[in-house]
Amino acid sequence: MPVFQGQGVAKSIEIKIPDDIEFRVMGNALGMLIVSAGLLGGEMVRQRSFDYWLEDIFPLLLLFGLGYRLFRNFLSTMIAYKDEISPQAELRNRQIREALKLEPAAMAQITAKTGLSPEKVMDEVARRIENKKLEALKKDKFIN
Repeated sequence: MPVFQGQGVAKSIEIKIPDDIEFRVMGNALGMLIVSAGLLGGEMVRQRSFDYWLEDIFPLLLLFGLGYRLFRNFLSTMIAYKDEISPQAELRNRQIREALKLEPAAMAQITAKTGLSPEKVMDEVARRIENKKLEALKKDKFIN
C-alpha cells in the first residue's frame, strides 16, 4: 500500500492508498447505481413528494454513504495516478522521437549571424516607420 506524504504549514499529512483502489471506485459506482434504482422504485417517487422520505431512509442513507466513499476513493485514485503517463501520450512521444531520429540534423542547427550593425538596424527601423506613416496618410485620404 503506497503512502504519500504532503507537507502542510503546521503538520504533515499521510494519505494511504490501497492497492485495489480501482475496484473500490467501480464497486461504489455500481452500488450507487443500484441504490438509485431502488430510490426510483421507492415511495417518494411513487407519491411524488419528499414527505415520504422516512419510508425511503435506508436507500437514502446508502446513497449518501456510497457517494461519500466514491468521492474519497476517486480522489485517492487521482492522487495515485497523477504522475502516470497515459498510453496515448506515451505512444505520441515515441512516434515523435522516432520521427526526429529519421530527420537530418540540419533542422536543429542554428543559423549563422546576419552581421547587421546597429546603424543598419536603426536605418531599417526608421525606413519602416516612414513607410507606415505614408500608408496611414494614403488610407486617411481615401477615407476623408
